[in-house]
Amino acid sequence: MKLSVTVTRFMVLLAATSMLASCVSKKKYDEAMTRAAAEKSALESSLATAQEENEKLKADAEELQKNLSMSKDEIKSLSVQIKESNDKIAQLRSAISSAFETYDKNDIKVEERNGKLYVTMANSILFDSGRDKIKKESKDMLAQFAGIIKKNTGLRLMVEGHTDNEPVKIHKGQYTDNWGLSVARSLSVVRELAANGVDANHLSASGKGDTQPIASNDTDAGKEKNRRTEFVIIPKVEGLYKMYNSGFDKSGDSSN
Repeated sequence: MKLSVTVTRFMVLLAATSMLASCVSKKKYDEAMTRAAAEKSALESSLATAQEENEKLKADAEELQKNLSMSKDEIKSLSVQIKESNDKIAQLRSAISSAFETYDKNDIKVEERNGKLYVTMANSILFDSGRDKIKKESKDMLAQFAGIIKKNTGLRLMVEGHTDNEPVKIHKGQYTDNWGLSVARSLSVVRELAANGVDANHLSASGKGDTQPIASNDTDAGKEKNRRTEFVIIPKVEGLYKMYNSGFDKSGDSSN
């Protein structure tokens, strides 16, 4: 009798244990399925977003390629324009150098840099110290320079004012720093060129202050070099940026 009761109790305990294990397993299973469903939903959402962004990038790339694509004839035409512009810059350099050959090379320097022509004039021949008014004796020189520029169409001229690092002393109430003085000087030069017939639409003025020295400001000689006005002459070539982005090389050949 006792053995029968014991066996019965064991069977009941075994059944209860089995049911408990089954319940725990199902709970974990349900939790795992819930997590998997959530992860699947998140992945599907990310995939949809990525596909949408990919389609947008593809459309942008196609539009960019369309804008940058150029025909062989267009490239040849622009390469001719570039050659003509380079020839014009070389001729202009020669003309300006000849016009100012009597000046000291430290006062006026003409050079080509990266397809642009730079004419650098020492501020000592254009302005009195701390002033933005052009010297009377320098106006004829600028008129001569303007005459050369007017003969060459299709050019842009930027006038940049530069100073040393000494604080402004004269007209301190008018110029708070060297930037203000350099801007005022470049504007004076631009106005003088325009008054002598240079197309104002092709002129621009900027002041760099003491931010772009070409010599050390630790010496008087270096400071003198840094006090300057630079004329940056740039040829106007329509579509130049477009051409370079369509694979144009210096030989003027295209890949077609």
